[in-house]
Amino acid sequence: MRHQLTRCMLLGVLSFTACFVPARAAEPSPQEAARSFAGIDSPATDAVRKAFQGRAAAAWAKYDKQVGQPLATWAKREVGYGGGGTVFYPFSGPDFLTVALVYPGAQRYVLVAIQNARPPAHPERMGSSQRQAFERKLGAAWEKFGRLGFFRTEDLDDDQRDLTSGIGPTTILMAFAARLGYSVTAVSPLGFDADKGEWEPLATDDRWRSVRLALEKDGRRVTLDYLRLDLSDNGLQAALQQQAWIKRMAAGPTLLKAASHLLQKPHFGILREALVSNATQVVQDETGLDFKDLGKIGSVRLYGKFTQTHSLFTTTTQRALAEAYKREKAPGDLPFAFSYLKRADARSMQIARRQAKT
Repeated sequence: MRHQLTRCMLLGVLSFTACFVPARAAEPSPQEAARSFAGIDSPATDAVRKAFQGRAAAAWAKYDKQVGQPLATWAKREVGYGGGGTVFYPFSGPDFLTVALVYPGAQRYVLVAIQNARPPAHPERMGSSQRQAFERKLGAAWEKFGRLGFFRTEDLDDDQRDLTSGIGPTTILMAFAARLGYSVTAVSPLGFDADKGEWEPLATDDRWRSVRLALEKDGRRVTLDYLRLDLSDNGLQAALQQQAWIKRMAAGPTLLKAASHLLQKPHFGILREALVSNATQVVQDETGLDFKDLGKIGSVRLYGKFTQTHSLFTTTTQRALAEAYKREKAPGDLPFAFSYLKRADARSMQIARRQAKT
């Protein structure tokens, strides 16, 4: 703009109107972007944006009433997490919402999935038609999560392939953080530092495989890490330093939800053994650890009802879990749908606790 004004002066053009070059709109802060993704920014004036805000609000209200509030109340009573420390959530997708409700007050949340985080979306850089498509797709994502309560792998993979929409885990994580009342103060790509044995912010990363959100709420600083990592044995054997990191993460409270029964398969033995040997507590549905492995951690409390796995999963049955429910005289109440099985007569959760060493 400076060069344009200089050129105007040299040409003797004195009219400000003739020489004015519009400045590019300032990019929003991380918190402003998060509130926009969540649909809780300033009331919209255009029809497409207004429709998005309405879809996001309705989806949130539906989830909060049917799942969010009952889950938070149940977790306070049954999980009894005291806060602080690190909570581990493998096979999570960008589901910050559930882990924050089950384990409120953690100092660090570590989510691990197979999809790249991707940079946060920048609708302010998009043309009108692209921005409208972005808001329609993000609104549909809000509605689907409000209905299902988890992310389908095929939808997350579709977002990875769709390079024009800008929707990825980072954008969704920021939206959830805003809805949960957090302030998003910074968003940074991460890489694994083998020397430190920990994930550290990167100066640049075009692919944004992993991401860290710095959050604040009620005067507390909270770290939310979303890490792109292959948790299969083949994936972890290719990175020995990350195996040691996995064992450290598995030594605390762990959440397993909608995990596709992967830990019940032979080729996820490294993570399975890390959890069985180290986890202080595991909160899961039937798609997490096999009941026989879960019992190795410590005492297990059963909630809801369970007879068989979802019809999508034909290679596993969780027979030991079904037998345990058959023997259980008084399973705990489960007044909300949590995972693949939605009906009140089919949904289940389990909590395993390791006895403290004396």
